[in-house]
Amino acid sequence: MLERLAVTLTLLGLGLLVGRLALRAGLERRARHGLMLPSYRLGRPAILYFTAPGCAPCETVQRPALAAVHEAFGDRLQIFEVDATVQPKLADAWGVLSVPTTFLIDSHGRPRRVNHGPTRMRPLVQQLEAVGEVTVRPLPAAEPALEG
Repeated sequence: MLERLAVTLTLLGLGLLVGRLALRAGLERRARHGLMLPSYRLGRPAILYFTAPGCAPCETVQRPALAAVHEAFGDRLQIFEVDATVQPKLADAWGVLSVPTTFLIDSHGRPRRVNHGPTRMRPLVQQLEAVGEVTVRPLPAAEPALEG
């Protein structure tokens, strides 16, 4: 019984390790091949946000979170919204399999983090700060209320 548990935990750990390595390799590949964002300007961090029409989490969670992040950082942060159905080659190049997906790009143009699925304001801000980007203005006490 204990052997099975040990094997299961080992396989689970290996699976998580392989997943993290694949994610890191994908971000490094994207950095080597360029961002494919003509309007990106070096010197400021960015969030690249992939969405699609009819995506409920995009409308109810991700877009309000990005608006709050933009309000917190102002012009110190670039936010790019890409409709994956209009630009499928760009979504494929970034490895987007579902929407919403957000990528955090540091001020040197290197993709540093990826979030698959909706990500609220606080985790996005914490991720930007963790990669050494500009600090945020004081955060509101609570997340903005979601309309719906």
